[in-house]
Amino acid sequence: MERYREYKDSGIYYIPLIPSSWNVLKGKILFKEEKRPIRQQDEIVTCFRDGQVTLRKNRRLEGFTNSLKEIGYQGIRKGDLVIHNMDAFAGAIGVSDSDGKGTPVYAVCTPIREDVNQYYYCFLLRFLAKIGFIQSLAKGIRERSSDFRYGDFKELLLPVPSRAEQDAIVSYLDAATSKIDKAIVMQQKMIDLLNERKQIIIQNAVTKGLDENVEMKNSGVEWIGMIPKHWEIKRLKYVMHSYGRIGFRGYGTDDIVDEGQGAITLSPSNIQDSSMDYSKKTYLSWKKYYESPEIMIKNGDVLMVKTGSSYGKCAVVKDLPMECTINPQLVVFKEHKEFSEFLAYSFQTTFAKCFINTSVIGGTIPTISQEKINNYIFPFPSKSEQQAIVAYLDKEMQRFDSAITNCQRQIAFLQERKQIIINEVVTGKVKVS
Repeated sequence: MERYREYKDSGIYYIPLIPSSWNVLKGKILFKEEKRPIRQQDEIVTCFRDGQVTLRKNRRLEGFTNSLKEIGYQGIRKGDLVIHNMDAFAGAIGVSDSDGKGTPVYAVCTPIREDVNQYYYCFLLRFLAKIGFIQSLAKGIRERSSDFRYGDFKELLLPVPSRAEQDAIVSYLDAATSKIDKAIVMQQKMIDLLNERKQIIIQNAVTKGLDENVEMKNSGVEWIGMIPKHWEIKRLKYVMHSYGRIGFRGYGTDDIVDEGQGAITLSPSNIQDSSMDYSKKTYLSWKKYYESPEIMIKNGDVLMVKTGSSYGKCAVVKDLPMECTINPQLVVFKEHKEFSEFLAYSFQTTFAKCFINTSVIGGTIPTISQEKINNYIFPFPSKSEQQAIVAYLDKEMQRFDSAITNCQRQIAFLQERKQIIINEVVTGKVKVS
């Protein structure tokens, strides 16, 4: 793609040079803020962080908090530029594809002039979010948020290409980003298929073994189905002991210390993709660590999340960086009579998830009691067969994980390429014809 023939100083901090033919104006010269009343037929429109502004029902209905009283709600029309005051820094800026109503934390803007294409300025503002410029302007009011209102937007100096150039830029970027997005979706579908295949392989291995010709029997458990005749069905409490942090030995913020002054207290965030991840560390005082010897973590222990949104996550403890304990959201399995890695794989099966999902209590903060966990029923072969199954699964998972990593790298490359294209085009570094 060619560059513009001449450039000039813009006076804009975030774009020092712009094409000589472009103008620079404040946001308030280009857009006005609407404050429309809502209509009876209006449904809720949501501004998402990926830049889509659409009726909430078009995306999902779960995971939202509905207002009992829609105080301050405003009318939104198709084609409005919508800026989420608190999430703009994360990309929650877009042009609405629907009529409806939105929360008062949205700045709903419409062009003042006919030479303004709101879709161009949507690309531009999302570029400013991506480079951290919006975050730098706004004072944070809550974690992972910032306050960027119309009052801030209207004082921004913005580049103003001709309307014809704006239209050409939007058409080019719509086509280019759509092509990249389709490629990203294909890679994500491949990841989903690989994960689905992983699940099938694990399920078959820990319920049927590796011998396809083995004689089978009914396990007596509907969720488990048929298992090899020589395998046994056992409750977890008979093959290992589970330990959690006892209530009166809990801890508060005063017990959290700096690195070097205590042991690591592991949390659900330390279990990622069925493996241990020690990149996030919280330290608990040595006094609290030694107070609960039964939950001092050792390599080979199995951890499971019993409380919180990620309940059911499980991993075998490996490569401990130092002394560790657990927070109240975890349970640890110790003193195994069975192979710990086999148990960890068993927790990834559909039958284990059935046990887990039917034993969860609590709405806001889901939790599973240790008593229920101890009564989970799993099939077990001999230890030697467990080891053979684990060795097979380790090899297979490594192969699949390598393929998934390649897909993730491709997605990262495509996302980076998409951003580069947007940045170069909306700032005039390259010219579209």
